[in-house]
Amino acid sequence: MIERISHFSYGLIGRTAEELVPHLRDLELKLKRAGIRVSLQAYISFMLFMSLLAFILSLASVFTVAFLFFRLTIISSLLVGVTVGLLAFALVFAMTYSLPSTMAGRRRKEIEVNLPFTLSYMSILASAGLPPNRIFRALAVLEERGQLGLAGEAKNILRDVEVFGVDLATALKEAARRSPSPSLSGIFEGMISTIHAGGDLSKYFEEEARELMGIRRITLREFVDVLLMLAEVYMAIFVAFPLILIVLLVILSFLGGGTVAGITPENMIQLMVYGMIPVFGVIFLVMISLMTPKA
Repeated sequence: MIERISHFSYGLIGRTAEELVPHLRDLELKLKRAGIRVSLQAYISFMLFMSLLAFILSLASVFTVAFLFFRLTIISSLLVGVTVGLLAFALVFAMTYSLPSTMAGRRRKEIEVNLPFTLSYMSILASAGLPPNRIFRALAVLEERGQLGLAGEAKNILRDVEVFGVDLATALKEAARRSPSPSLSGIFEGMISTIHAGGDLSKYFEEEARELMGIRRITLREFVDVLLMLAEVYMAIFVAFPLILIVLLVILSFLGGGTVAGITPENMIQLMVYGMIPVFGVIFLVMISLMTPKA
């Protein structure tokens, strides 16, 4: 989707986008790490096109609402519309600028989740006598099926070797440079050293997989300890404290307690039971979900 819009927008505002290339050169590597297969000029055209589209739509909609519903003058409605449109332009430009980094982060997680199992699979293939080219071909097949893989990196390496005629060492160096995962980059560099030294790739993959699995066990063990601590915090803050506070508010209500900022003890209980506790509970669940290591 991004590729199609980028090509379309490059045809419209490609010359303007080329003037911004020197100022946005850092996006080039981010695009490769995100797996977005467009040139830097085309992606900058995409950024400008989406930002201009947001500006025009925001300007038109805000102007219409301000003029027809709020009965502002044409000049006032236009000023409000331009202001909101500029804010929308800046927001969309910032979002599209950060999009490659976000997508690269997702690819990094996908790679590192599958990496120990992918290395074990590669070790099995290498022990069966398959050369590196055929190992990456097998991985590319699994990537197309959405199973184990390196988030498309095996397919890219195979393309560089078989289509562009690049030697394997150069293809691995380029893959290490554009990979969003430092772990995978280190493994590719280790592969180059192992191949040049005439080492056993099967043992290399096996040792790397064992090391990564050990790191994952440590990470999960540490997360369990944190989870136990969070469970105690949850029991204290979200179970015991609200119960004690509700009991105190009920007692105050029976004793005819006054109000705080116009809120009676009965209203405080309702606010706590139907508002604060559910909201903070959802926030707590979201926090745990973000902290949980992916399987």
